[in-house]
Amino acid sequence: MSLSGNIKRLRLEKNLTQEQLAAKLGVSAQAVSKWETSETYPDGALLVPLANELEVSLDELFENESVTMADISGKIVKLIHNTDAKERFNVARDIGWQIERGLFNCRMEIEKKYDPNEIKNQKNASYILDDNGFTIVSNGKEPFFSVFPEPAEGYGHFLNDKEDLQKIFVALSHSDTMNALIYLYHRTENYVFESSVLAKDCDIPNDQIESVLADLLLLKVMWKQNITINGEERTLYYSRPSHKLLALFIMARQIGYKGAYCLQSHIRNTPFIKE
Repeated sequence: MSLSGNIKRLRLEKNLTQEQLAAKLGVSAQAVSKWETSETYPDGALLVPLANELEVSLDELFENESVTMADISGKIVKLIHNTDAKERFNVARDIGWQIERGLFNCRMEIEKKYDPNEIKNQKNASYILDDNGFTIVSNGKEPFFSVFPEPAEGYGHFLNDKEDLQKIFVALSHSDTMNALIYLYHRTENYVFESSVLAKDCDIPNDQIESVLADLLLLKVMWKQNITINGEERTLYYSRPSHKLLALFIMARQIGYKGAYCLQSHIRNTPFIKE
């Protein structure tokens, strides 16, 4: 952004009118107006007082806001690295929210100063949808940020393996399988059990336990090992709760979302699957 753009942006962030800023600097409101439209530029002697009134450094006053990934990537990495481990995912989520705002601002041409408490106070969902991709954001009890840039060939290749996708959703449609999933998500990874333990703890009928085990193996939330104990062949199962499946569950809750949207843009003109 140019000097003129920075003066206007910073003045508005300070909630100052052109007249108020002019009075502080001992110039006319017309002079400030001309600065902000690039008709003229502030006198050199006014630059330091101008920066002081806007509460920025001279570098910030002249800063060009056309930044690149190279400019900010290192700062983002350092920011997360220097954050307490317990807060790193929250910081990353906050960065995601700024990305959402940036995408939305490209539509509305609005500027809003960063507020560190905004994400904590935001409860509504949001999305951006256009011909270049889409985002899905939840700011409720299970806050997440996701962005899906559109591949050159469209989204169709994600749906090519229809039979495999159907197997996953069929497995999830079984009540006993869902009960077993919830049971395993309450355990740590590599929790060891036998089929009889799972059947008893989840109240799964004996004639259904093999089907449930097959579903769980398909969903890759556990793995099995055949061992011999005192000459007897036994099959042990080790839980491996899938974060990918958990992400699917969290995302699925957005399908039936009926709340308000804080940001939304729906201007897609092409089908999701290209011919």
